[in-house]
Amino acid sequence: MNIPSMKVLLINPITELIQRSRKLKTFVAPILPMGIGSLAAVINEMGVEVKVIDQFANRISDSALLNEIKAYSPDMIGFSCLTQAMHKVEILVREIRKFSEAVIVLGGIHPTLFADQLLSSGVADVIVRGEGERSIAEVITAMQQKSGLSQIKGISFSNEGRIFHNEDRPLVEDLDKLPYPAWNFFELEYYREAPLALITNELAIPVLGSRGCPYKCMFCAQDIIYPRPRYRSSLGIIKEMEYFHGKFKAKRFGFIDANFPFSVEFGLEFCADLIRSGLHKKIRWATETRVNLVNEELLIMMKKAGVDLIMFGFEVGSQRILNKINKNTALDQSRKVMQIVKKLKINTLGLFMLGLPGETKDDCEETIRFAKELNPTIAKFNIAIPYPGSKFYLDFCKEGKNISDPEKFASWHDWGNDNSEELIYVPDGMTSKDMLGFQRRAMFEFYARPGIIWDFIIHRRVGLKKLIYGAYILLSRYFLYLKNRFWNMPSHDFIGNESALLRK
Repeated sequence: MNIPSMKVLLINPITELIQRSRKLKTFVAPILPMGIGSLAAVINEMGVEVKVIDQFANRISDSALLNEIKAYSPDMIGFSCLTQAMHKVEILVREIRKFSEAVIVLGGIHPTLFADQLLSSGVADVIVRGEGERSIAEVITAMQQKSGLSQIKGISFSNEGRIFHNEDRPLVEDLDKLPYPAWNFFELEYYREAPLALITNELAIPVLGSRGCPYKCMFCAQDIIYPRPRYRSSLGIIKEMEYFHGKFKAKRFGFIDANFPFSVEFGLEFCADLIRSGLHKKIRWATETRVNLVNEELLIMMKKAGVDLIMFGFEVGSQRILNKINKNTALDQSRKVMQIVKKLKINTLGLFMLGLPGETKDDCEETIRFAKELNPTIAKFNIAIPYPGSKFYLDFCKEGKNISDPEKFASWHDWGNDNSEELIYVPDGMTSKDMLGFQRRAMFEFYARPGIIWDFIIHRRVGLKKLIYGAYILLSRYFLYLKNRFWNMPSHDFIGNESALLRK
């Protein structure tokens, strides 16, 4: 059979908010997108021509992106879709339809949840629901053979005005059999800085050791794509790290699992295998885990095996709220773990949330105090967002609310120039202005302490230019918070124009 050749283009779109905000362009660092990297690898293995454009990392304009699409003339265009990027995807697809007959395929949590809406509006021709590697391969084969889409599991599609939802695809059981992500299709110079991971001018390669999470935190939406956990082997993970260390001379790796290691037992095995391989002498790695999944023995082994940053979702400083969000951790566990990692001199990133359901102003105050008490190397304070697919979102919808502005479904949406922004969600008894004020206060009170400032300076945690600009933004937002709270003056950025500072 003479199967026609095809060209596939995969796009990671930027959000309009980041595109128009100098502050977010500066501080929201891109990481290599695992989903697109995995799909590119599968498509490439099929012998099909594939191209990747990461608009989020490249920061290219829409017109430049559209010109690249015209020049490449793909038969299929796939978009990776976060909720906050959906408006951008709709704009791009409308323009693409004017000059291209390419099949538009969307994947991710948002398209999986809202397939009917996206297909009926013409934003997509095909929706890949859940894990996409096998589904996208079968869609490409069907296009080549002109055999139709009705027998392909895990997709939804439109045909002659009708929408079809095929049965779900079984999950990939043996993750070690999937090809390594095809990072060679990416412009790797754009992924050499990640301030929150303490990385400056050094390529960082993401690694996925598992899919899914056994915990059911009410704010998390990943169960939509990964409804149950599956785990790779220790040696399989290390072989991938060795491969990319050799191919790209990568000396930094970051695990993007919900939790890695998955258990104390697996963690000890992984660290022992990594040490036996000798790779631990050549690389450093970062990971995110839970305070109830590590102990002193494991943390000592992780330090020996080359970990240099551990991210912990501490979330809040109230045990009542931890219980309410089904976190299944205790404040004292966090305190104990932080004592150990400080003794071992392991860098930490503390992840905190403000404005979860049931929180009061006193709870937010407790979270700020708790963050300062734990004193991680870096702290991030997100405003709680009901991401589609989470229990938080389901409860949000029960109140009669919906996604009126997809861009606002981002925890960093609030970094505007004043406190007038209306957030997607605020707990009962508080206002958007309250929540924005708490976030600004948390950032200022954590980072304006002399010990933190000195630590960042002597260890050169981030580049000098970003350090100065970050201090400027921090001060300007905090003074804006004070102005709005105590003087009730008109809201505007009275500190000055940050773009002029950047040009100096």
